[in-house]
Amino acid sequence: MNEKRLLDTFFEYVQINSETRNEREMCERVKKDLEDLGLRVDVDEIGEKFGSNGFNVYGYLDGDPSLDPIILSAHLDTVVPGYAIKPYVKDGRIYSETDTMILAADDKAGVSAIVEAVRTVKEQNIKTRPVEIFFSIGEECGLHGAKNADYSKLKGKMAVVFDMAGEIGTTCYTCPGQVNFEFEVFGKTAHAGLEPEAGVSAIMAAAEGVANMKLLRIDEETTANIGTFKAEGPTNIVSNYAKVVAEARSTDLAKLEKQEHDMVQAMQDACDRHGAELKYTTSRSYNPYKVTPEDKVCQLLEKGYKALGCDIHYVRSGGGCDSNIHNEHGIKSVGIGIGMEKAHTGQENIPVEQLNKTALLVLELMKA
Repeated sequence: MNEKRLLDTFFEYVQINSETRNEREMCERVKKDLEDLGLRVDVDEIGEKFGSNGFNVYGYLDGDPSLDPIILSAHLDTVVPGYAIKPYVKDGRIYSETDTMILAADDKAGVSAIVEAVRTVKEQNIKTRPVEIFFSIGEECGLHGAKNADYSKLKGKMAVVFDMAGEIGTTCYTCPGQVNFEFEVFGKTAHAGLEPEAGVSAIMAAAEGVANMKLLRIDEETTANIGTFKAEGPTNIVSNYAKVVAEARSTDLAKLEKQEHDMVQAMQDACDRHGAELKYTTSRSYNPYKVTPEDKVCQLLEKGYKALGCDIHYVRSGGGCDSNIHNEHGIKSVGIGIGMEKAHTGQENIPVEQLNKTALLVLELMKA
């Protein structure tokens, strides 16, 4: 592996603007890089489905057909703001020049590591298992690239997603599913000073509904939160409208479904008691997943970590990633730590050593 080339590639990638929904330049660049390495490359134009100008990139490297294929996955988009990034190295760590701008190690460290591993395989003529590369768009705005991907283009049944904080060895065995709620409560106006009894307060109904919900930490696997409680109007009129936006997460599907039911029921019961009308929508962002040490992808990862002198550390995540969607499509997929720290902030950084180890791990996973 060429460490200088890896660092140069990472610097080049992070300086390409690819804020979520504006990824096309980055898509074109990695597509060309994979093609230049002799890989078969395919794309899908799914960005238009969620307002993006980008596309998912699929790369294929033939290998020993007697071995199970592996999917190597990372995402091409960044959070906002993610433009005009100027990276530099200090004391063995890579930072962005200004503390108001991200570095974009999330997830261009993963992308760079995969590309460097492929370059090394090609240069050294290393024998590999069949390898499929999946670079997604729209991850940061709701996993839309993975959700809309053409899974007929991926034949492998195990995947590693290089997109987590934590040092090499950190392996996420479970990520939660997420449900989003939007409640609209309709009451009846009345003069708040003359005859408040004639009105139905949407605020009171909604507030009681929220008060009767189990929120924040429900148990070890389940959380819920209210993000928005909105009602506006003069103090002399009984409010006839309130809006509540919420979410629930759990790594257990049955618990997630129960939390969804209980939150809706709490709001409905409160509205019924107050004589208010409730309209609501719920949407499932993604389902939870769990893998075990016995799964082939975990065994392969453990072997790769061992080759680097690292131990495997299983952790649970509080958020979703592309692995959630892969698992919904029958692919045993795990997210792993690649050394990045403080992602989505101006203090984001990654140790050069961890970037190098990530590329070495990719190489180990590819080997026949």
